[in-house]
Amino acid sequence: MTTTNPTINRGTKEITNLKKQLKGQSEAVATLLSRMSILSDELAVLKGELGTFKKNVANDVKYLTDRVDS
Repeated sequence: MTTTNPTINRGTKEITNLKKQLKGQSEAVATLLSRMSILSDELAVLKGELGTFKKNVANDVKYLTDRVDS
């Protein structure tokens, strides 16, 4: 005849729930890290495009200023 200890069963259930919670948190952290990496890449691209845009605007202003002065 086997007897089950309610305290042991409750402890086992708590451990199982904590493992599930930890797994869910690990997946959430992995997702967030991936998204941060993507956003970081997008930010680098935008900075480059903004630099190019500024150069083009500066060249256009210089061209127009030279045209008006001549």
